[in-house]
Amino acid sequence: MCDLGLALTLGSTLLGAAGQVQQAKATAEANKYNAQVAEMNAQIADKQAKDAIERGKQEEQQKRLQTAQLEGRQRAAIAANGVDLSFGSPLDTIVDTAKMGEIDALNVRTNAYREAYGYKMQGTNQLASAKLDRMRADAAVKGGYLEAFGTVLGGTGKVYSQANSLGYIK
Repeated sequence: MCDLGLALTLGSTLLGAAGQVQQAKATAEANKYNAQVAEMNAQIADKQAKDAIERGKQEEQQKRLQTAQLEGRQRAAIAANGVDLSFGSPLDTIVDTAKMGEIDALNVRTNAYREAYGYKMQGTNQLASAKLDRMRADAAVKGGYLEAFGTVLGGTGKVYSQANSLGYIK
């Protein structure tokens, strides 16, 4: 003859263990999803880094063209006034324009690489986050099974004690 209290304790134990396993699986799936999102964000950051460098190259080239145009206008204006371009202040002006234009172009390149570096760091952090989320997923599953096993052991112990106190076990 089966005692209702023993059956309820045993059923409660098994349901509790099953719930722990389901909870662990849900947590693991959520962590895996987060890992996928982080990996996608890393890919986006990588594309943004490449875009920053490409935009920087184009802007650098544009800056050099602007400098060359300015130099040309300066040469034309100086020559139109009958001034010799090969020495003195006119030459200094043209040389200074070239120097400043090159510095501006190099600053554009440097800023583009700095922007790209920021995106690459974001991507690296996203990949590390993804790895951590996958580790959490694995730990959630293992932890869930261990908790469920502990619940079954604890419930079995209660059932054993109840059965023993009722005289079912001799």
